[in-house]
Formats: sequence, C-alpha cells, structure tokens
Amino acid sequence: MNIQSTRVKIRRGWNDWRIAEADLSDLCNLHWDRYSGGVKAPCPQFFIHAYINCDRYEGDLAHSCRHGLAPHVIKVCITKTDNPDIFPLLNKIAGPKPIYHKMKSKISS
Repeated sequence: MNIQSTRVKIRRGWNDWRIAEADLSDLCNLHWDRYSGGVKAPCPQFFIHAYINCDRYEGDLAHSCRHGLAPHVIKVCITKTDNPDIFPLLNKIAGPKPIYHKMKSKISS
C-alpha cells in the first residue's frame, strides 16, 4: 500500500453526516481523543483524530473559515466505519486505543 496516495475519510465530529476525503500524507499527528474538532464536542468513546490544513481535503466538512484567514489547521475525526480497509494502518500510526473509564456519578443521600 502506498501511504502517500492512501485516501482517508474524515469528519469534524464522530457523528457528523458530512464526510470529506484527504490524503493520509496531508494528515498530521494522528492520535486518540474524546473531543472533536470545531465545537470540541465530547465523543462517547475514543476515536482517532488528526490535524489538516483546511484547504487540503475534498468533499463536505463542517468548516467555514469564518474565524481566521485560510488556510489554517483544523482537527478532524477518523472513524473505523468510514475507513474499514485502512483502519489497521491508521491504528498502527495512532498507537493503542486508550481505555475509556466512564465516571460513575455519586449520589449523596
């Protein structure tokens, strides 16, 4: 597999219906995180995220460039559902998925 030409489907948030594509070589700092780009909404589990210049993708992505001069770096989410064939490679680059420990709420009586 030629990593330079590998296409990755990206979203701004794990559940965003807008999906774009980018070259893997244009994505930086692949890592596991629980917070999306843009509005920094929490995710229900860890997802792979990365950074990309906002002029380096094709397709529909929840991004407007209203808050700064373009191009600038934005955070994107990469899901296994969107990228089943290349997810093992993405997982290898990002490293092991962290364990998510859900906090138990304390109810005082």
